[in-house]
Amino acid sequence: MKKLTVFLAVAMLLCCVAGAGAEVVTDLAITETALLRYSLTTGLASEHEDRTMVAQMDNEPGARPQKGIASADIVYESETYNGGYTRYTAVFNDTIPKEIEAIRSTRMVHVDLFKEYGGAFIHYGAQYKSGSNEEQYLEQVGYGARYDGIKGIAGFYRDSSRKAPNNVVCKLKDLYDKTDWTDVVCTSPLRFSETGYTQQGESVAEFGIEYRKSSYCPSYSFRDGLYYRSYNGKPQKDGTTGEPLAYANVIVQRAAYSWYNGDGDRPIVELFGTNTCDYFINGMHFTGYWERSDVDSNTRYYDDAGNEVLFKPGKTFIQILKEGKEIDYAG
Repeated sequence: MKKLTVFLAVAMLLCCVAGAGAEVVTDLAITETALLRYSLTTGLASEHEDRTMVAQMDNEPGARPQKGIASADIVYESETYNGGYTRYTAVFNDTIPKEIEAIRSTRMVHVDLFKEYGGAFIHYGAQYKSGSNEEQYLEQVGYGARYDGIKGIAGFYRDSSRKAPNNVVCKLKDLYDKTDWTDVVCTSPLRFSETGYTQQGESVAEFGIEYRKSSYCPSYSFRDGLYYRSYNGKPQKDGTTGEPLAYANVIVQRAAYSWYNGDGDRPIVELFGTNTCDYFINGMHFTGYWERSDVDSNTRYYDDAGNEVLFKPGKTFIQILKEGKEIDYAG
């Protein structure tokens, strides 16, 4: 009788898994040991509540190699200045490193990415120009917690071994511990499946993207079930641990880009509506599209047939790419 009671209780829990963690299609057998919750950001079994920390990170040559970035569950790369200059938006949840470096200012596109996850937003300043005032935009769309290091709050300092502005360090774990998470809602645009993740298309072992010739060029090589990331032809590693950057999934999400009043440092990136996607999951490449209705909703990812894409549990890298730009394939 006891085993039947446990069986029914676990079955009810797994039916409600989206309310207890990630939106995961689970393949676990229902047993007495299956009382698990799943991470929103990786789809992996997790022992703690989802508490996302979304950090705006530098990608200028002086900020490389970025410290702590290998601990991020999801990372976006998007163009911040016209001409292919990019920055990272890193989402931390499963692992919160003690420190991350280097933190930079935010643009409205980064606010839109932050809103995919909620939680706490970490940045060092923002644009305050007409038509792109991130401070006003953040107040308008709302946020759970926010830490702007340029305002002199505790938790940030400059690394004397690097030059400004590429040397702002964030004490991420300290900020995580001081955050009042009581009413902070965390979400995610990704859905995962342990064995039912989407596998279709063609085999592609290597591919790359050129944001700016020879200086902002990420590429990936698939081996041992992961996509290992290189930058400008060299393996990309964490600046603190030396850990290689490797991902279970890579999404190339295309978006319409424009520049406010022609100003090359004020990007307008259309992350609402729909556009095309390329997916790389478990060595396979296929195409599809994404949809997002507004800033308070999550992006949904679909294949060409309109089926929602299920991702492989693990870390994910999302390349935001101007529509019309091509991917370089090899293998």
